[in-house]
Amino acid sequence: HECRMSGGKIHNPCVNKSIFETTVYGEDVFLGLMHIEKLEARIAQFIPEEREKNGDFISLEDFVKRVPIGIETLQILIFTGAFRFTGKQKNELLIEARLLMINFKSEYRLPSFFETPKKDYELPQLKRNPFEDAFDEIEILGFPVSCSPFDLLQTKYRGSVMAKDLIKFHKKQVKMLAYLISRKHVPTKKGTMFFGTWIDVEGNYFDTAHFPDNLKQYPFQGGGCYLLLGIVEVDFHFPTITILKMAKMPFIPDPRYSEDKEKEFEIHRKINEDVSMTWRKPYPQEHEIGLPREKMDQLLRSKKTNILN
Repeated sequence: HECRMSGGKIHNPCVNKSIFETTVYGEDVFLGLMHIEKLEARIAQFIPEEREKNGDFISLEDFVKRVPIGIETLQILIFTGAFRFTGKQKNELLIEARLLMINFKSEYRLPSFFETPKKDYELPQLKRNPFEDAFDEIEILGFPVSCSPFDLLQTKYRGSVMAKDLIKFHKKQVKMLAYLISRKHVPTKKGTMFFGTWIDVEGNYFDTAHFPDNLKQYPFQGGGCYLLLGIVEVDFHFPTITILKMAKMPFIPDPRYSEDKEKEFEIHRKINEDVSMTWRKPYPQEHEIGLPREKMDQLLRSKKTNILN
């Protein structure tokens, strides 16, 4: 997010550009292969090593011959968009991968003096919903890359106030639409409370406070976008919203499962959420630890009683 706000262009992992960690080429930032869930670290490290030794991969078939990989892992890479350099759609690549792996044997990966001609398959053009890539990214990476999470919302409402203007609304009620970045758990005598960090549709950060009584009625429901209603409190020129109500906003149905109503909203629960827990007892209150101020008050009361007596 910070990179994109600074003008960087974020790209999904690519077998010809990415290394194990995220890497930068000028303004282009390629996510590292380490971010692909279910991709073994061994394979994620092998791919750039093989590329460095023998050059870029020229096709899906070339990749299969050079990298020891199974069909399931190959499909994950396809869904991630790691073979977009071929210029082929994911649907076409998936069919090609199946055809390649049917009769493929491990000995085909050994170096040979004569390369067999590459087979070209003529496959039908299949239509894809433009948001299918975003849902693939959420499932595999935990967050969308090809679009903003706000683009996936059913509602077109984007809030009545933006984060940059919060300082003007001290002690006033505001309604905002925001994407949850992280939340910090804080134990208190009255129960659990959280501090939240969010971004609005313009990409600016702001913080919220969620007290125990409020959380019982309006709990967090995982990562995603929420509609927030609260009171702005400005301390030292820094605004925080004390939440009164909040509700998680639904995404559009997953277009990949338009024929399966049960799975249309399953992926919505897989959006990454950063939760920082505090494993300690609540801090004691003033009267429980006998602060000097409390002791002085007791001493003064005692002296006053003695004088009166």
